Formats: sequence, structure tokens, C-alpha cells
Amino acid sequence: MLKLTISGMMAIWMTVAGLATTSCHKAALDTAAKPLTVAGKPAPAPLPAYYISDLALIYQGGTHRFPWTADQLKPYLFRSGTAGLEWLYDGFLFIEFKDNLGYEYAEGYGQQPAGKAQWLWLLQRNFEQGKAIHALEGMLDSLKAQGQIPQRKRKVVLTLPEPIGTNDNWGELNGRQMNFAYIADRVAACQWYIDTAMTMWNAANLEHLELSGFYWVAEQNTGAVEILPTVSAKIHERNKRFYWIPYYGAAGAAQWKTMGFDIAYQQPNYFFDLNSPYSILTGAIRFAQQNKMALEMEFDNRLITNAGYQKKYTDYINEFEKAGAWSNLPVAYYEGGGAWYEMSLQTDPVIVGLYKRLADIIAKRHRDTDARSR
Repeated sequence: MLKLTISGMMAIWMTVAGLATTSCHKAALDTAAKPLTVAGKPAPAPLPAYYISDLALIYQGGTHRFPWTADQLKPYLFRSGTAGLEWLYDGFLFIEFKDNLGYEYAEGYGQQPAGKAQWLWLLQRNFEQGKAIHALEGMLDSLKAQGQIPQRKRKVVLTLPEPIGTNDNWGELNGRQMNFAYIADRVAACQWYIDTAMTMWNAANLEHLELSGFYWVAEQNTGAVEILPTVSAKIHERNKRFYWIPYYGAAGAAQWKTMGFDIAYQQPNYFFDLNSPYSILTGAIRFAQQNKMALEMEFDNRLITNAGYQKKYTDYINEFEKAGAWSNLPVAYYEGGGAWYEMSLQTDPVIVGLYKRLADIIAKRHRDTDARSR
């Protein structure tokens, strides 16, 4: 188990993200201030500007999802209480694996492979006025008007669809039909998507948000070994980062760094079945430690009415604490597409307590990250 203090966070992040030897980040690291001395001991080194402490997975895009209005995103951004306003999640991954119209963005979801039109549709859903990214920006703008401005911009990560190898009818680029049987065509489609996303991002002129990078939506590496390092290079050329969250036991998880990812969060997959053994949770944490990965917290709205899922939620918090993850690692949060919002509305003392316990942890992590980022 990890037995580090918050002073080790920078070193852990550098190892987890593989940034110590990634040339595209060298300039940012070289300009970091040298550690100061506090009470005769070296102070923790400042965190990189692109650091995300707590990354909320916002399932958005498919027609079956929350619209993600400002009101729905509000409890992810902050909470208000006797201590005043406290910031919570500092990163938002807008994630989707199917459009609910018959197309999938990664292999294995029983749909047709998404083509160029569906890839563009997903981006347009992300940038829809009054929802998702613009709703997040609007909420932050309203807070600014009240004198509440976070020290750091909120970071956004966008889904990068998998160019599924069996798709020979994705669409055209530069007057030529793409055929994903060819590696070059798969890479070209990814590059088109990345550039299109960045063009849309720049056009949105967002004051309070920063595009941190792209998320590889396939949760296992069974069909992309041959393209991922090149796709990663394309992302790094644009000074963005590459994110991945493999499931427990996924092919290629241990090789995440050689595939070009800057950070990989390990899914424990313990929450979802009441009969799943405790060893799945502890085993996933141990695997993450062995492979220098971050971790994913997992829950959904079943915990609101089911004591068994409430226990599983608590198990994650306890084991992450034992492992030192809350003090030393970036954490991503799978919450089923709206459970955190639903929990924030509850009056049942049990749910209020569960919500408060995790919110207390996230708020403290946010303060620690702010302190390390000055």
C-alpha cells in the first residue's frame, strides 16, 4: 500500500503521468519554481498547471443522457455551507461510448461503428449552447459575478472515438473514402477529430475552462496497439494530454505508458455487483500501485436506496484512504451519469452523510492542489 504524504504528490503524479521523460512537457516543467524551504524541510514542488486532482466523468452526448444544464452541473463544481463556498471537482471528462441512435464510439457495445457524421455529432452535442461545456462555463461566469473565482481554470477532457478496424465506410477526408483496415486512415480520422475539436473549442472563446486533452474511449487495448503511439504524438504536438481508464483486467493496462497515454486511471469494478468479492477492490488498487496508475472511484444512484451499495461506496473510500490515494494520486469518478447530482438533493441522513464524506475529501484535495499550484 502507498504510505506517502501530500508532499509526495508531485513525484507520484510525474511518475503516474509519465511526464518526467516526455519531451513535449519539458518546457512547462523547466519553468516550475524550485521548492522553497519550510521549517528546515523542502516544501513540496509546485504542481504542473495542467494537473487535475479530481476528474468527474460526465456521460454526455447520447440521447439517453442528462442534458447537463448548469443546475445539474452545479453540485460538481462547488458546495455551499457554513464554511462558505468550497470548490469540488476541478476536471470534467465529457465521455460517451454510444449515441443511442444505433452507433458506437468504441467496439463492443452492439451497435454499428460510428462514422464521421456521428463523430461530428458528438462534438456538436458537447458544444451545444446552454448544456455541457457551455453550461459549465455559464455557471463559472455566474460565480465570477458573485466574486467567486477558482484559483485554477477547470479542466475539460473530450472523448476521442475509437476508429474501429472493421469500418470501411467511415467517411471522406481530403476527397478520399477512409477505410479503417488501413492504419494510416485510422490515424488520419483521429487527427481530423482532434483538430476539429480544438477548432470548436477555440471558437467557443471560453474564459473559465481549459481543454486539457483527449480520452481514449475504448476501455481495453485489443484493437489499437498499432495506432495509439502515433495518435498520442498527434495530441502532444498540440500540447494536449492523452487519458485512459481501463477496466480491471483489461488487455494492455500494464502497458499504458508505452502506448502513449499520459495518465491511466485503473477501474476497480467492485461496486457494480453486490456479490463481487472484496479482493477485486484491493487487487485493483494493488495493480494500480504496481503499474504506477491513478485510480477511479465508482458508484451510481443505486446507493440512494440500497444499503449494500452504500457499503461498497464506503469500501472504496476506506481502501483508497488506506492506500494513500486520497493524499497522493489523481482520482477519476464514475458516478453513473448523474448520481452525484441526485445525492446532493437527498435529505435522508444516511445519504447526506455519504455525500458529505466524499465531498469533504474532494474539497480538501482541491485546497491542497491549489496550495501546490501557487
